[in-house]
Amino acid sequence: MRKRDLPSLPEGFEYRLDLRHHVTPRLLKKEPVHRWFWFPHSFSPQLIDKVIEAFPLPKDGKILDPFMGAGTTVLRAAQLGYQAAGVDLSPLSLFVSRVKLTPLAKHDLEQALDFLLGYTPALDWPPLPQRLQKAFTRQELSHLIGMKRRLDELPLALSDFFRLALLRVLQRVSRAVPDGGWFRWVDKEDQSSVIKQWFEDQARLQISEVDQVPQRGNPSLFLGDARTLSGLDAKYHLVITSPPYPNRHDYSRIFHVELLWLGISEDTVKAFRKKSIRSHVEAASPDLPTQDYFSPHTLERVLQKLPENADPRIAPMLAGYFEDMYLVLKALRAHLETDAICALVVGNVRHAGVMVPVDVILQEVASQADYAFETAWVARLRGNSAQQMGRFGKELTRESIIILRKN
Repeated sequence: MRKRDLPSLPEGFEYRLDLRHHVTPRLLKKEPVHRWFWFPHSFSPQLIDKVIEAFPLPKDGKILDPFMGAGTTVLRAAQLGYQAAGVDLSPLSLFVSRVKLTPLAKHDLEQALDFLLGYTPALDWPPLPQRLQKAFTRQELSHLIGMKRRLDELPLALSDFFRLALLRVLQRVSRAVPDGGWFRWVDKEDQSSVIKQWFEDQARLQISEVDQVPQRGNPSLFLGDARTLSGLDAKYHLVITSPPYPNRHDYSRIFHVELLWLGISEDTVKAFRKKSIRSHVEAASPDLPTQDYFSPHTLERVLQKLPENADPRIAPMLAGYFEDMYLVLKALRAHLETDAICALVVGNVRHAGVMVPVDVILQEVASQADYAFETAWVARLRGNSAQQMGRFGKELTRESIIILRKN
């Protein structure tokens, strides 16, 4: 699209379409260590470089990501020599990030891989969750469980390194395939004959890059809620994060198979679903005090535009989402140095044909939480979901990096 044809922007916003690949996993997939595992809506580590270039840190600068995801921010911060911390409610997020940040010796890993490749397919096993039984054939499970039993014999750090490789194999084999904010079941031929080779390929890729895992820095990783940040005890100069978009995407369902395979119980997965940010309709109110919060004017206008036949869960979800983001920003303030910068990667969404300018509403929420709005980089213009475009036509949707400063 030519520059003169681009839609006009709110005051203080600017186009930075040179960053369009930075707010997706596209560049990440070529980055050593980062590419071991990513989330479908991850941003790339090059975005951290761009933010730091625009807002330089002191030598002893500390970086925080309260929605850690697959660990992109904390890993890049450590690679650049900064102290970092990451927080996330998802046990999968904590696991993936910890593996990417644990230094290991290549020789030990090569020996462990030789041991693992000598596994014997399991002939029987205890009852498995229904979803795992549906996602894999019995022959596939025989290989996967045989491999898992060998993994359990290794020291924890080595076991987790290869467990991550096995998760990537699970994603290739599974019949539960992520599809937007949910997953769909697909038909596949039995793939038990290639599991061992796929595992070896992924494991050797990771081993070849293990020297690029940061050897120093010791980032702090917490399983916790961004709305309280109760595990943190330091102050930070920079926040780079991407909160969930209010698009109904439920990561407890998208990664349900991976969570179950890590041994997370169905009850724990359901609890995680309920406790997550209200970006999807099954998340519940956190029951935290918000007496000084009021619904932003732009949000109120959006809610009034929703048609009567819209899903009745959408309006409460949107209202809850921005209330939750207010709680996040308030919780962050206690852990930020004066003049600290917060860079939030956010995406506008569309429900029942009504555009929700998430970036503008978050700007209003940030003002309530006593942050100064610096600027917003509009990195990408994208389409809507196939369902929205099919019913209401295409309307370009902004994906932006909101830059705030702590007053």
